[in-house]
Amino acid sequence: MLLPSLVALVGSTALGLAGSPAASPRAWVATLLAWGLLVTWLIPRREDARPLAGRDLFRLALVAAMLRLPLLAVDPTLSDDLYRFTWEGRTWLAGFSPFAHAPDSPALSHLRDDVWARVNHREVSSIYPPGAQLLFVVVASQGVATWRWFVTLCDIGTAVVLARRDHVAGWTWALLPLPAVEAATGGHLEPVATLALAVALVDQSSLGAWVGAMVKLLPGVLLLRQRPRTMLVAAIATALAFAPLLGDGFTRGFEAYRAHWSFNGSVYPALVGLGLGGGNVRLGLQAVGVIVTGWALWRCRDPVQLCLWVFGAFVMLSPTVHPWYVLWPLVPALLLRRWAWVGLGALVPLAYLVLATLDPLTGAWAEQTWVRWAIYLPFYALLARETAWPR
Repeated sequence: MLLPSLVALVGSTALGLAGSPAASPRAWVATLLAWGLLVTWLIPRREDARPLAGRDLFRLALVAAMLRLPLLAVDPTLSDDLYRFTWEGRTWLAGFSPFAHAPDSPALSHLRDDVWARVNHREVSSIYPPGAQLLFVVVASQGVATWRWFVTLCDIGTAVVLARRDHVAGWTWALLPLPAVEAATGGHLEPVATLALAVALVDQSSLGAWVGAMVKLLPGVLLLRQRPRTMLVAAIATALAFAPLLGDGFTRGFEAYRAHWSFNGSVYPALVGLGLGGGNVRLGLQAVGVIVTGWALWRCRDPVQLCLWVFGAFVMLSPTVHPWYVLWPLVPALLLRRWAWVGLGALVPLAYLVLATLDPLTGAWAEQTWVRWAIYLPFYALLARETAWPR
């Protein structure tokens, strides 16, 4: 893994020296693209799966940490989600619920500071589950830097857990730019949940699946395949965790996301472009997603296959596909050696070119159609080939 590791370290160092992504989005995207495509090409895909342990596992973790360190020094302007995490943690500590009070609520005006000024969609209340809220209180409330270190450690942990089952899966996660950048620079919640997902899949842990669901919902699909007793315990624990939140309007923010937001989708903008109404398309794609999930629960005996079907459908059907969403199918795809999804992980940072169109005064931006073609056309071509001619 020496050559792909060197490529990743050069890419990470270059981004660390490039400064703020918002100041030079084209240079950032070009570096991410070169880094991701080169690593994808250089990784030895045909090696037999073998688990890592001991010194080999430590070496992987060390390399993963080294290439993430420069990214921790970068101003996190790829996304402002981590400021919301910090704000919501501090909202709880001040005695208010972020479900009942959106960031722009007058009741929270006395808490406004530099963090509040960088929160996204301040008119929308929280959409994050109880496990995430607990992390916001314990970790994110300590500051943005503390949160970034925490999710970066979780991201490295995902590589380690994957490598305990398949060294190629672990090294690929460790060396690809997408997981590293979305954790160390973006500070997203996904690295926490994907660590729990990796534990659930590699160790066949229902507790890992439940913890992941409490952070980001999606891993909860694994709980539907558990024994009745385990399902009952998980259902009771989930009900107890959510009960204090539902009265505060947990669904309001989620409904705004489900019904109105869109960015970098593949199927959704194509159907809307044919003249179909956006609302009907959303409902139709949600119905397809439910059908695919039901079919996968019925047909897939392997939990890794189940996750790839469900999370893959989520990415393909969703009107909103931020780059970090691709981390979800990437976990099971690496364990199954499905390289079309790895290719998507290398290409999806192209979506960050939208930062080059951002108006700093109004916050308005414009998607470019060619970007979606450049991301999704190779992916669907590779996916079709992999499906038709599996190796």
